[in-house]
Amino acid sequence: MTNQKQPKDSQTAGENVYQYLRSSIIGLQVKPGQTININELSDFLKVSRSPIRDALIQLAKDGLVTTTPQKGTIVSKIDIQRVRDERFMRACIEERVLGEFLESYRESDIETLKDLLRQQKKALENKDARDFLRTDDAFHTVFFQATNHPFCLENVLNMSNHYYRIRLLSLSESDIRQQTYEQHEEILRLIQERDVSKIRTLIDLHIVDKQDEETRMKRKYPELFTAVEEADQLKGKIWEEDFLMTI
Repeated sequence: MTNQKQPKDSQTAGENVYQYLRSSIIGLQVKPGQTININELSDFLKVSRSPIRDALIQLAKDGLVTTTPQKGTIVSKIDIQRVRDERFMRACIEERVLGEFLESYRESDIETLKDLLRQQKKALENKDARDFLRTDDAFHTVFFQATNHPFCLENVLNMSNHYYRIRLLSLSESDIRQQTYEQHEEILRLIQERDVSKIRTLIDLHIVDKQDEETRMKRKYPELFTAVEEADQLKGKIWEEDFLMTI
């Protein structure tokens, strides 16, 4: 299934390739653990191997690819410990941001949150995990934007690569999408009631306390996580296909 866009000419070749590969990896279009063939990717993107190598160096710094002498460059599998650290970091920052939001939000912010919940409900009804996650991120983004913390938001998003992938994987399950939507409804209600204590408890539940989900995903898709060898890799056309749509 081909649903990805080729890199745009408006960016440099290296930036193009990096953004494209990063989007493909965290969006689970490419399966964790999949070997990256530079020549194949060069042919597919119609760029030389040099910008691809540059992009892979940056992706390695992001923890999204790894290179070993035995296997070459592979898409990093999901690392549960890193997921937990990324969750913890986000929850710590977001709790403080929400505290400021409760003191300063405007009615227009509440209307934006309500509109995003309507969009998320539509994604829920359409069983669209990617659009659901998009609206999820947009919902939380309102808190950072309203309190003027764009730097914090950018860093939270850029340093949540493993967390993002397991979120998307989890949200492919209908009951988890439903639970997440209901938690967002509850967050909005508690904001309007200015109940700081209950919001903190709910944020922990919503972001950090996900051991049951992690265990469920590891049992269902063990080959996608670190410390598990994959018996059979996908062969060829890995960039044209969409892994999430196959599960």
